[in-house]
Amino acid sequence: MRVLIDASCPYCRALGRALKGLDLRGTLRVEPLQEAQGLDREALLKELHVLEGKRVHRGYRALLALAWRLPLLWPLYPLLLLGLAFGLGPRLYQALAARRPRA
Repeated sequence: MRVLIDASCPYCRALGRALKGLDLRGTLRVEPLQEAQGLDREALLKELHVLEGKRVHRGYRALLALAWRLPLLWPLYPLLLLGLAFGLGPRLYQALAARRPRA
């Protein structure tokens, strides 16, 4: 599983470090989106992207994919699903993503 983060954003870099720390199996590859090939750079800058084989998870659904994949985040998964079901999770994610520092 590849996690594409904005290398120029301090919040994104911190997220990448946290995810690597939570990845007990060593299956995540945290990579700068600036080096990604074949994906729309504007879309990459807009929201988190997680690539799993041919599947691309974006934004809030990327967080869901990470919570499903990382055992230490499993306790959060039901809460994230509730956030999705009620629509609050994606709205909150978008509000936070729009306010993150950008280069």
